[in-house]
Amino acid sequence: MLNKEIAVERPITQSEERKVEVCVDGDEAVIRLSSYANGIGWFAQKTITLDADMLDALADQLAEARGKITRDSDAILSASVLEF
Repeated sequence: MLNKEIAVERPITQSEERKVEVCVDGDEAVIRLSSYANGIGWFAQKTITLDADMLDALADQLAEARGKITRDSDAILSASVLEF
């Protein structure tokens, strides 16, 4: 049983049909990806449990991925158009 929710549910799509939740269970963080379906409601699709060391590693990797996505999208926007 999860004993302390540390973040409110946060929709990750504009349609609000998916959300990510992070909770603390003892000395571990529980990350849950949920989806919404008519007639069913919210249901967990994926759940991952991480200890403190794994959570630190995940945070580093997420920051690196965010930077890469930002750099790659900037490179696309800065492309020049060739005239025919």
